[in-house]
Amino acid sequence: MMTREDLLKLAKRLDITFNCVVHFEALEEKRGYDNGKQFPAELYKGGIQKRLLDNWFSKEPNIYTLGDGYNFNAGLAGCEWAAFLRVRNPDAVVLRVYPKDRTAGAEHILCQLLSSLIYNFATLVPGDFDRVPDLWKRNFEVLAQGGAQGISAGLRILEALPPLELRGRKILCIVDALDLAEAGNTSDEVKKLTAVLRRILARNSGHLLYTKAKQHKRLI
Repeated sequence: MMTREDLLKLAKRLDITFNCVVHFEALEEKRGYDNGKQFPAELYKGGIQKRLLDNWFSKEPNIYTLGDGYNFNAGLAGCEWAAFLRVRNPDAVVLRVYPKDRTAGAEHILCQLLSSLIYNFATLVPGDFDRVPDLWKRNFEVLAQGGAQGISAGLRILEALPPLELRGRKILCIVDALDLAEAGNTSDEVKKLTAVLRRILARNSGHLLYTKAKQHKRLI
């Protein structure tokens, strides 16, 4: 058997290496909506809120991608939506991750996103569960080394996580700037990540939202 605490100890190493999105920011940040803040008027009037609501209230697990509009930034919209939803639906689980270093190469950005997803999903697994080989310490060490092998190890870890312990709560996973992780040598790995996330959210009856990043000059 393996415990949630065992998994969190392994995931903590990833935070040291990749500066993961911390638990508060990923799962609890409310940005003032609990003090009466209103959802941005430009997003409401532009129909963005309705599109996000339609995604959230869909009866079947689904995937939605939000790109920049002429008067809004998709990443900021996703950030505001996560905070808004946590207050309006306090029983929901809203997980949002993003790469903190957007100037890095595509492989490093993908490792950042993988690590943040693992680091925060680990807080949602059961207290104890069956140990499987892909959750052994070695895979976490390989992921921390980065590169193509690190990405492959990260995908195996993510795929091997047990069903989440949600106790009937709905879950939304928001991944911002995954498009920055896609280059010629990482395109297949990005596709694999989206497939793994699709399976995780499907077996947990959750929804997946991608918010595209504004393009910045970065290393390839």
